[in-house]
Amino acid sequence: PGAKCERVAWRAVFKKDELYVGDRYYGEDYALLQQARAAGCAFVVRLREQAYVEVLEELPLSAEDRTARVVRAQRVMIGRKHPAGPFVLVEVAGEKGALRLLSSLAEEELPAHAVAVLYRQRWMVELFFRWLKCLLGCRHWLAESARGVAMQIYCALIAALLLALYSGKRPGKRAMELIQFYLLGYATLEELCLQLGVEQKKA
Repeated sequence: PGAKCERVAWRAVFKKDELYVGDRYYGEDYALLQQARAAGCAFVVRLREQAYVEVLEELPLSAEDRTARVVRAQRVMIGRKHPAGPFVLVEVAGEKGALRLLSSLAEEELPAHAVAVLYRQRWMVELFFRWLKCLLGCRHWLAESARGVAMQIYCALIAALLLALYSGKRPGKRAMELIQFYLLGYATLEELCLQLGVEQKKA
């Protein structure tokens, strides 16, 4: 359900020998990370900059690590009152500062550069949903049920694909806005076709 806590949902689907990649929201709950490890799961999550970290060991960086923009790798414990770990903390240089990525796997099982690549691949999912929200007007869900959300996503994707097929170009934000104006009666079909760069089809 749309209103359900994501961390609660993750806890319900733990599967042994699977690897999960999550953002900072998951990295806030240290008890949840311990439970995931106890369930036999592996994970890579982003850690908040304010998180308390006790460094147990500095880990050497390979040429592959440096190529993946890894600036530091450490074996650490996290948390003050009830420390969790040990984990591997990988810092990756980013455009707005270093990303702190926490891995439950030892460096022999998952090297620092692989941690960086995994989290970068996860961002492709984020970019897709950002595109879905910003470009296709799905900033708010019209329903909270799985079926309702799926219908809204399918409608948005079908609209984008039809526009791409019709115009021969990747749909942009302005094109989607213009279609909305046309459907609301604020733009004519001629204006729509002109802006989309397509010929108006005659009846």
